[in-house]
Amino acid sequence: MKKVLQKILISLFIVGTLTALVAKDTFIFQTAKVKIDDKEGSLYIGTPVKVLKSVDEKNVLVEFSGMAFGDKLYTNKAQSLLVATKEGSFGDKEQVVKVQAIMEKGYLSEVPEEIWEEHEEFFYEMCTQCHGAYKPQAHTMMEWDAILQTMSGFAQLYPDENEYLLRFLKANSSDGFYPEIK
Repeated sequence: MKKVLQKILISLFIVGTLTALVAKDTFIFQTAKVKIDDKEGSLYIGTPVKVLKSVDEKNVLVEFSGMAFGDKLYTNKAQSLLVATKEGSFGDKEQVVKVQAIMEKGYLSEVPEEIWEEHEEFFYEMCTQCHGAYKPQAHTMMEWDAILQTMSGFAQLYPDENEYLLRFLKANSSDGFYPEIK
């Protein structure tokens, strides 16, 4: 009897957790391996997705969209911010496509601020050594590209640090993933 009750409680917890995720905008907490059309793919940190349904205890079906460029999906025609990659093509070049993927639900977060905490700390730590730092939403993705290209030499950033910082700035820019949150 005790085991049956325990299984029921666990099931209710899982269903409750999934119900909280379904039909809400959720975000990729860290870059995650996914299955897109039975092919390997990746969804990149910060990308907003909609949870459509539970596939099993561990995985969910999510939907997201972007501008197709072969095996890459970007936020826009300027290819400002990478959303996803997969083996094979996403479709016709420069077409907006909706894509569904199966992924582990542990890679999802409802709170974008949680996703970027460490990135934001790094940004302010690096950029306030010499001057006051702007809020990420003070500039567009294109402007952050130019600013960071100029400043990364002064800040002596390694290429991986530059990429880490640029993803944070673009995702949180005035035309990034979260304009309504700012």
